[in-house]
This record gives sequence, C-alpha cells and structure tokens, in this order.
Amino acid sequence: MKIMKSINARIILSLSLVIGLSLISLGVISYQIFSRFTKNDMIKYVTSVTAQTNQSLDLYLSEIKDSLHFLSVDKDLISNLQSSISKNSYAIEHDQIRVRITELLYNIFAEKSDIRGYFIYNNDYKISFINNKALIGYDSPFLNKVWADFKNTQYALQTRFYGSHKPDYYESSYNKTDGNVITIAANIKDAYDPSNSTLYGVAIFDYNISKLKRIYDQIQTQTGIESIIVDDQQQFIYQTDPSLTLSSSSMEKLFEHSSGYWTENIGGGKSLISYSTSDVTGWKTVSLLSFAQLDQNLKLIRNTTLTLLAIMVTLTILFASAMTIRTNKPILVLVKFIKNVGKGNLNLRLERKTKYEEFSVLNRGINDMLDKINELIEESVKRQLLQKEAEYDALQSKMDPHFLYNTLQSISSLSILGRNADIEKVTYALRDMLHYSLYRQNDMVPIQSEVRSVENYLNIQNIRYDGKIRFEFHADDGVLYYSINKFTLQPLIENAIYHGVEGIDGDWLISIRITKQSEEVRIKISDNGIGMTPERLLDLRSQLSNKNLRTGRIGLFSVADRLELKFGPSATLEIDSIQHEGTIIVLTIPQHYTERGDQHDDGTTN
Repeated sequence: MKIMKSINARIILSLSLVIGLSLISLGVISYQIFSRFTKNDMIKYVTSVTAQTNQSLDLYLSEIKDSLHFLSVDKDLISNLQSSISKNSYAIEHDQIRVRITELLYNIFAEKSDIRGYFIYNNDYKISFINNKALIGYDSPFLNKVWADFKNTQYALQTRFYGSHKPDYYESSYNKTDGNVITIAANIKDAYDPSNSTLYGVAIFDYNISKLKRIYDQIQTQTGIESIIVDDQQQFIYQTDPSLTLSSSSMEKLFEHSSGYWTENIGGGKSLISYSTSDVTGWKTVSLLSFAQLDQNLKLIRNTTLTLLAIMVTLTILFASAMTIRTNKPILVLVKFIKNVGKGNLNLRLERKTKYEEFSVLNRGINDMLDKINELIEESVKRQLLQKEAEYDALQSKMDPHFLYNTLQSISSLSILGRNADIEKVTYALRDMLHYSLYRQNDMVPIQSEVRSVENYLNIQNIRYDGKIRFEFHADDGVLYYSINKFTLQPLIENAIYHGVEGIDGDWLISIRITKQSEEVRIKISDNGIGMTPERLLDLRSQLSNKNLRTGRIGLFSVADRLELKFGPSATLEIDSIQHEGTIIVLTIPQHYTERGDQHDDGTTN
C-alpha cells in the first residue's frame, strides 16, 4: 500500500498502536486487578462478617450458658431439689420448696426478654418448677429425649443446646404459640460431691428465635448477606430467606473444617458461601452473598472503563495525528524539494529559516551542498572538456605525422615505379584529408563528411597495401545528413586495419553500414580480421564501461568518451568479436541534424 510508505502514516500508525495498545493493556490489567481485588475484598468482608456474627451469637449464648452454670451449682437449689424428691417431705414443704425454686429462677432470668420459658423438671419423679405451677407435659418426646441425654451424665455443669423446635410440652397455650424456640438445657447435680451421681433435675430454658432473627435480618438489610444457622445435626435453625437451601455436598463441606468459604451456583447464579463454627454450641453460621450484584457493578465499571479508553484512544490518536502532521510538515516540504532536485533542478533552494532550528540547520546544509554540487559539476564538465580536447588534439598530432610519413613513403615508392596515376590519386586523397583535418571551426560534421574522409583514408591505405583492402558501404536514405563528432570513424577504421585485418591472407574486408532506427542512428563497422579471445573481449568491454580500468587504446576510448560528452548517455559504443572471424563495433547516437547552409563543398561545416 502506497499510503503506508508515508512517514506521516507510519508515525501516526505507530503512535496509535503504541498508545492504543498501552491504554487498552492498562485498562484491561487495571480492570482485572480491580476485579480480583474487589472479589478478594468481598471474600474478606463476607468471612469477616460471618466470624463477627458468629462471635455475637457465641457471646449471647455464653451469657445464658454462664447463667445456667451459676444455677446448677447453687447449694440451696440442690438442697431444695433433694427435699422435693424425698419421700419423707410433706406437701406443705413441697409448696414451700416450689416457691423458693421459682423465685430463684425468676431472679436470674426474669430480666431476659428473649426467654420464652424456663423451668426445672425431674422426669423420673414427674416434678417441675415453673411460675409456681406445674404446667409441664411430661409425656413430651422432646423432654423425654433431653432427660435421656442427661440421665447418665457423670459430671455436673453439663449443658446442651437444642436447635429450632416447637415447645409442645407447655400446657399453657401462651407458650405454645409464637413459633419455634431454641433450647439450652443443663444437668443439676451435686458439684461439691463427685461421688453423688444423683440427677436432681434438668434446667430448661427456651429462647425465642426472634433474637436471632433481629441479629441476622439486620445484617441482611445492611450488607445484603443472607444467613443460615445449621445445628450439629445438620438441621436448619434459622434462615433469613426461607427459600435458601444447601446441597448435600455443601452440607458435607460445612463439617469438614471449623471455618472456610467456597463459591457455588445457587438459584441459577454464582454465590460466595462462608461459614464459621460456634465455640459454644458447635452450630454453623453460614453466610451467602450472590456475585450478581458484584458482577453487575464490575460490568458497569468495565463498560465505563472501555468507554473512557475508547475516548482516550480516539483523542490521543487525533492529537498524535495533528502533532505528527504539524511536526512532519518540514519533512514533507523537504521530500518534495528532494524529488524536484532529483529531476535535475539543481538551482532550487530551501528556506534558510523555519520554525524548527534543526530543519533550519538542515536546509542551510542542503542549500550549501547544492551550491557546492553545482560548482563541482561546472568544474568537472570544464575539466572533462579540456581533457577530451587535449586527448583529441593528442590523437590528431600523434596520427597525422605517422600517417603522413607512411603516405609520403608510398608516394616515393610509386614515383620510382612510375605509377603516376596512383600518385595523383594518393595526392588528391591526402589533400582532402588535410583540408578536412585542418578546418577546426566546428567539431560536429555531417556523417557523409566523416564517411568521405574515411574513403580518402582507405584509398591511400589500399594503394599502400597493393589493393588488399575491400571496402563495403551502405547507408539508409537521408541518414548521411545527421551530425557526428569529427574524426569518429577514422580511429575505428585504423584499429580495424592495424589490429584486425593486417597480416591475414586474402582480401581485407572492411564494412560500414549506417541505418536509422526510431530516433537513433546506428553505425556498424566490421572487419574479417583476426578478432580477439573471449578474455580480451571481456577485458575491453570492462574498460569501456569503467574508465578506472583503462590501460591503453586511447583512440577507441576517446571516441566513446567524445560521443558521450556530446550526446549524453544515449550515445553508446559496443564491441563484439570472435577469434579468427573478425570484430564488429556498433555506434548508436541520437538523430541530430547539421544545418545544410553551414556545409562547404568538402563536407565541413561552419
């Protein structure tokens, strides 16, 4: 995607991803930590409430238990009970004893409003002491069970707690109404005479469950925690919600340890169950709190957190985008500038002062660099032109004396042989060549002028080599009027003779073929000489493409460099050769016309 190549897009995307992921991670982690801590706090709170509730219940029941202990060690009570079961006591004495015991009970428990009823009875003798009247039904299964529980107790000061039940043993109707009670019973034995195993009676105290109801309902109202009291027989004593139940597996867990907690699905929802065991009664105080409210609160917090995160991420991305675009504006200006410079517009310049000092320094540096590049380019072009001109002059000065010497030597030989016609031919050809060479007003000439100079050169060489050179020439229509550098073809023809065909048997074939291709002119020079090895050909091609590798052959390299300087990189010189078969050189130059009005009869131009 092209847009992702933009530095603005990349920075905005990167910042958005980093900030967005950071905020989301922070939000998720914070929510998870908060959720975990909240649940842990809830567990601690519920277990703490359970323990405190259990302690309150223990404190309440301990007071009753202490009162029973105080009663069961009362010497007067024991003495009166001994008298009441004595066969020698009279009825009037029984009434007096009943009064004393009833008064004792009243003095101890009258102020306790939660007591439904209290009495002392002896099931064996069918004797009871309650409000001065015997109103107890001794055939009550509950009283029979309690008496049986204490019948064989060995020591005094034994107490037992009995869970919720109907007080069906009261014969007066007011005590049978108003719901269930819990019962605390204590044996009355002579605590001062351990050898005396007589059970004189059992003290019964029935407490209204309303006291428990007030305690646990208040907790439920204030905290939302539901409570259940379970006795040691796994029976429910009280429930804040009558519909609450515990599974058999939960009931087993209650009696595995003295306290603890776990979570369980109750009523289609997950709930926390915490329990604690009473040190006084052995009963279990069970607290239940549904996670529904907590989950609802956490869900609200989660949704609020996600909303805030979305807003924060959006605002952060917008802010980051605005800051990135504003900060990167100089970079975009710089990128656009560099693109224009890359197209060759080296005269463009950046503002030297910007809002940001760093970009001001950068802009000044780029401007200075472009100034320096322009200077270096101008110097380099001048230096290359001067160097090529020097090479060109050196080439001419080097070739001309050598060629003139050979030509004059040939004329001398022809004169000795009396070949006057050949002398005339050589002389005219040499004259045209000297005129072409010495006319220096313009380095660019029509191709036909360059071909004519080559023909003169070959005519002279052919006489020298006794007609061995066979020259073939072909040119497309109109192609000869295109321009080319002066003395481009002659150095290549010289190479073809001296490094190609010279020394081979038979005719020396040199061919020039000039064609038009699209907007280019293609000049192909070939010979049937000795060619060159693949290694030599590769080395020569390397030197043509890399000027640093050149070691010689100034004529060939000079031609290539002069063409490139004049026509640019579109002008090329390619070489191919096969050993013992010949060499081919191909010049490719742009089509460039020389004004016809500037031409002389000899083919040169002004």
